[in-house]
Amino acid sequence: MSRIYTVSFDNIAVSVAQDLVQIKGASNKILRILRRWVGATDTTAPTAQMLRLREQFLPATVTDGTSGSSATPVKHDQSDSAAGFTALVNSTGVATSNATAVTLYATGVHIFNGFDDIHDDPPIIVPSTSYVFGLLSTVTGTVHLSGGVEVEEIG
Repeated sequence: MSRIYTVSFDNIAVSVAQDLVQIKGASNKILRILRRWVGATDTTAPTAQMLRLREQFLPATVTDGTSGSSATPVKHDQSDSAAGFTALVNSTGVATSNATAVTLYATGVHIFNGFDDIHDDPPIIVPSTSYVFGLLSTVTGTVHLSGGVEVEEIG
């Protein structure tokens, strides 16, 4: 049976390249990344600019990003149990792997448009690996972002 969870961040100030969301594989579970999104939340228009975004799969031994915080995955069906996986958000020290990281998707978006995309063929995250949705570019001016990742947990 599968369960759907959301890991999100709200109105975080960004100034450097960073991991927006890191999903850590769960023991005895398979995870599928269904959707990811990010958008500016400033009450006045931020400086017009492009945001470079990337999704990565980190195989093997993963060192978590630093200076971020733990995030509790929110279940979509309130009768489901708590998620078996863990997550981090807003890590300015990016996560790494002792094996070669695999770029799943990379794009540039205008900050005024944001980004919201559903995977046609969701990437699979297995135990002892991680998925990272990150901001690769340093932003100009004061920018606050909100966004997240929707995850299906199987098993």
